Amino acid sequence: MDDRYFAVRLHSLGDVVLASGTVRAMSEAGETIFATSPAYSAVGKRIPGNVTVKPVSGYKDLRRAADGCGICVDLQNNLTTRISLLGKKPLRYSLNRGKRKSILKGSSEFMDWRAREYMQTAGLSGDPEPVLARLGYPGKDCMDIGIVVGGRWPMKAIPAGVVTELARLFCDVLHARVFLIGSQADRKTAELSADECGYRKVIPVAGEGGIEKLIGRIESLNLLVSPDSGPAHLGIALGVPTQVVFTATSPALGFFRKDHPGLFAVSGVPCRPCHKHGGRRCREGDEQCRKRLVPREIFQEALCLIQ
Repeated sequence: MDDRYFAVRLHSLGDVVLASGTVRAMSEAGETIFATSPAYSAVGKRIPGNVTVKPVSGYKDLRRAADGCGICVDLQNNLTTRISLLGKKPLRYSLNRGKRKSILKGSSEFMDWRAREYMQTAGLSGDPEPVLARLGYPGKDCMDIGIVVGGRWPMKAIPAGVVTELARLFCDVLHARVFLIGSQADRKTAELSADECGYRKVIPVAGEGGIEKLIGRIESLNLLVSPDSGPAHLGIALGVPTQVVFTATSPALGFFRKDHPGLFAVSGVPCRPCHKHGGRRCREGDEQCRKRLVPREIFQEALCLIQ
């Protein structure tokens, strides 16, 4: 058994980014292997420190990646990691599902910040703030702003009309260039919003590539506006001013620091959060968390981040 350390977080994008602070801290004690799904290996490669990224696709890959490591930290804790790490006696992250269920039922509690929980799982102290090496920066000739459109969970997405009006405001008031970011499935939504902005510099880049391309796009921005999703975590970890717009979800679920600047949500929506991922439909039938969003209010809050 050698002195290497091993950490695993297979998915999702936001959680892989949230694990970066813990992996960096582990690497300060010695060489650290970070195992994650191949789709997120580009994130792992941006974690500062003595970190080797191992893309893993199944039990055998994960078992091989952990061979020879002294301390194993399982930040996923699902069936795949439990079986693969049998006999390794890993330190395992455990989600407080009872507390989360209570919050989804209307409790005023807050989940602990997940990045801090990961650090505690590893038995480490210090700042768990997610951090990724930033290799690109905005140009000096134009302010570049990104807005994330669409998303896997419809109730968590910023409404298309709000995206369009925000893009207009950034162009008209700040003379900015706006990039509409998203997956290939969001391409049409991005193109429609860009068309509705007319002559303005609004460029749909949804579906332009994988995670590595997404990281490169975000790190070149002066500001990112995103729903509660993976790109928001990337922006924060890269040091890009990031406005996180909450609709059906809430900071109470623990994915962001409670005191993080740039968390935006309309007030007076007692049913929020209604689903751990936002869900696909509104259980109240009125979508107040989305329909009451005012683009100018989001815009004004965003100005505070970049001034």
